Amino acid sequence: MHDNMIEAIVTRKWQLAQGYHAVELETRYRSELPPFDDGAIVDLVRDNGSQAVRSHPLWRIPSRRHAFVLGVRQEADREPEQASADFSWNRGDQIYVGSPRSAVVMMDRSARYILLSAGVGATAIAGVARRLAKAGKSFEVHNFARTPERAVFREELDEFRTHARVHHRIGLSEDAIAQATSHAVSPTHASSQIICSGPPSFMNLIERQALEWVYPAHVHKIILGEKAL
Repeated sequence: MHDNMIEAIVTRKWQLAQGYHAVELETRYRSELPPFDDGAIVDLVRDNGSQAVRSHPLWRIPSRRHAFVLGVRQEADREPEQASADFSWNRGDQIYVGSPRSAVVMMDRSARYILLSAGVGATAIAGVARRLAKAGKSFEVHNFARTPERAVFREELDEFRTHARVHHRIGLSEDAIAQATSHAVSPTHASSQIICSGPPSFMNLIERQALEWVYPAHVHKIILGEKAL
């Protein structure tokens, strides 16, 4: 399972927002991850015989070539059926890290780019937004959170206001979230690019709504969390 993965250890952890942590990992033996964009996704495996694999967004530390940071949801904040004892994120924990992979973003001169995020998915979406901004594209961001304190990467997303329309949707009910996401993706041209990251139910909702307007190949879900081998 550890073939083609890099060994790393947890060096520190701090709070990103209520219910979410940033976790710093440092590679062992001064090895380096392949080049990656901020917001890229990596697969992680614990060195404890577990079969659990988790996918998380990461970003670089410019001053440290052998370290990087992950966005994670605090286990105590997860639903009991979703919590995993395999990833404790304690200092000194040893973790194997796969090669980073960036979300697919098709740079189309005439496309409309609609980005939607919830929870730690905002970290991945911020990475996509940075790539679009560097390419000179205009876009819009819709970020959802239960409370202002739980809004991940809010300041980082606000930095894109010179390139994008940034909307923070805070404290909405499930029905209101469905209305807001429907309004965000419709009406729109079939060539529009819809990119989302967040809980599975959130992304599935957006996918169903978006497919009424855009080509299936233009709906991109950035999937995070635990997955089957």
